[in-house]
Amino acid sequence: MNASLKLLGAVLLVACSVGVAQAAETDAAERQAARAEISRERAANDKQLADNEKICYQHFAVTDCLKKVRAEANHRDRELRQRELVINADERAERTAKQRSARQKKQAEFDTKHRNDGADSGALNKEDLEQRQREHEAQAAGRSKKPARSPQEIEAEQQRRQHDAAQRAAQHEQKLGSKQRTQQRRAAEEGDNVEKAREDYDAKQQDAAKRQAEHARRMQEQGKSRKAAPLPVPE
Repeated sequence: MNASLKLLGAVLLVACSVGVAQAAETDAAERQAARAEISRERAANDKQLADNEKICYQHFAVTDCLKKVRAEANHRDRELRQRELVINADERAERTAKQRSARQKKQAEFDTKHRNDGADSGALNKEDLEQRQREHEAQAAGRSKKPARSPQEIEAEQQRRQHDAAQRAAQHEQKLGSKQRTQQRRAAEEGDNVEKAREDYDAKQQDAAKRQAEHARRMQEQGKSRKAAPLPVPE
């Protein structure tokens, strides 16, 4: 009777394990889709930040504009990170449940296989199996578990991004200032050249006027000389 009950329990446990596995597959597919959606939203957020930065570089107050758009992007990124943390927590919980189910399944198979063994021997094998299972779970957790980033690390990463963005903005403003100074210098040089050309033109005009006046004076003197000359004596 006891052997039949153990066998029935093992069958039910296997059936439950199958149902849990199917549900786990469904949850895994949903998490994968959620991760893909988060990746798309993060890519869209990065693109929007880049577009907003380009617009900011066209404004007069570049630094203030960049601070605003980057703060908004960081806020959206934090929301996406929180969603990722929830998915990771669900995944860890499912992995733990799957490991527990596998351990129970192995224990049921062991009990079924050794149901005719003595109580002491069964207890010893059960303890040994549980110890090995715990060691296996510890090794698997050590291989798969990734340390979660602390809020301080996330904040430090955001500060680093803001610092890099501020440096890019300062470099851009420096380039704009250098370009503006070059344009002003060229404009000043062009203004000096125009003024010099005007002075040269005025000087040439004055010189031409002097030459014309001198020519007119000489022509006038020659006319007076011809009028003053005596008439020839008739023969």
